Amino acid sequence: MLCVGIDVGASKVAAGVVDTAKRRVLEQRRVATTRDSRDVLRDCVRLAEELHRPDVERLGLAVCELVRPDGTIASAATVDWTTIDVSTAFSHIAPTVVESDVRAAAVAEARLGAGRDRESMLFVNVGSGISHTMVVEGRPLAGARGNAIITGAPPVERWSSGLALAAAAGAKTEEVFADPASAGMVAEAATRLAQTLAALVNALDPEVLVIGGGLGSVRSYRGMIEQGTRSLIYAEETRRLDIVPAALGTDAALIGATLVAAEA
Repeated sequence: MLCVGIDVGASKVAAGVVDTAKRRVLEQRRVATTRDSRDVLRDCVRLAEELHRPDVERLGLAVCELVRPDGTIASAATVDWTTIDVSTAFSHIAPTVVESDVRAAAVAEARLGAGRDRESMLFVNVGSGISHTMVVEGRPLAGARGNAIITGAPPVERWSSGLALAAAAGAKTEEVFADPASAGMVAEAATRLAQTLAALVNALDPEVLVIGGGLGSVRSYRGMIEQGTRSLIYAEETRRLDIVPAALGTDAALIGATLVAAEA
């Protein structure tokens, strides 16, 4: 089945055509995310129209917001689509399924990436924001209201995400990691995230912990997170779990959105 996938992030919108049977991206495009939510939606529709082919059967939309089990959007941290029936905007293109970006990415990693052949996986997306999901037998656990993606209490993304680090340093995220003066701040951010991830691992006992997202692909940061997490896991046997980087990189949510749509 051919599906169009769209990944709406804090800094970009990525869209592509995916052959879900062969599980590969056939064509892909990206644009920067604008500030106006309706403009972002128009960009998404335009990209979907440009990528549409006669044999496209479904469209999957992955959004960096809280998404209820019925596909409606419950938060407005990045794009405020809470009062919009988003799926109808694409009705002239293909039947559309809306999912949270972290659950979509986790589906892709579970089926095709670092969580393949694992019975359970804790997936954490570390990028502009931070979110997680527990996956059991290839299915993410959404929670009763779709909100089982909020990492930490309060959300640890306030200290450890790309946006938080950039804001604290007054610089771009990539500049933070290149500046020796920011080393202490980065280490503290990694420690805070590690404490939260260790609590999740202690509670859920996954077979593998997969770290994805743009910031999760920064080896030095991921290494600090891994070291801190492992040191705080209570059970010795669990402490030896695999902690690995995501295999699909920043394409995971786009690909996962099409897999979710194809199965709807």
